[in-house]
Amino acid sequence: MTLTTTEAKRRMRQEYWQRLAGLDRKEVVQKSALITAKALALPQLATAQTVGAYASIGNEVATGNLIAALLSAGKNLVLPVVEGDGVMEFRAVTDLSRLTPGVFGILEPREGEPCLPEKIDLLFIPGLAFDHRGGRLGRGKGYYDRYLARAGALRPDLVKVGLAFSAQLAAAAPRDGRDLLMDLLVTEDEVIICHE
Repeated sequence: MTLTTTEAKRRMRQEYWQRLAGLDRKEVVQKSALITAKALALPQLATAQTVGAYASIGNEVATGNLIAALLSAGKNLVLPVVEGDGVMEFRAVTDLSRLTPGVFGILEPREGEPCLPEKIDLLFIPGLAFDHRGGRLGRGKGYYDRYLARAGALRPDLVKVGLAFSAQLAAAAPRDGRDLLMDLLVTEDEVIICHE
């Protein structure tokens, strides 16, 4: 029996939610520090002026040190804000202490200047699972899929970087026509250059 893409994604989400839930806090902190160091050393980041990232929650790759380092390095930092049903935009951040919990309890810049998608040079992206070709399995709400489709059309050279623990790497993430591929994946063990 062949699974539909939707059913394959649902099953994979269950598996990878469990994998993430199985990580202890010490492991998340230690591995996140390694991922942060690798992410900050990316040559693509050195030339990027405006960088999009995200405020992590739960057992995601912890991004607190990454976003603080991006600000300290003088990057134009933008973080996502959920605006209504299914809509996400990015806003400028200059002071991390001013972030407030948004719709899903994720810290957001409620007051920053909106950033046009075509202004972002590099975007750090969360996910539940990734594969070596750059396939990404998100949480299922489609916020990043919709945003990346718009941003990719406006900015074809946008560098998309998935951040993940090695335990989140899959043989193949189920994809449909809406799913955009990552250009790079950064784990605690390696930086993966993604290709079809």
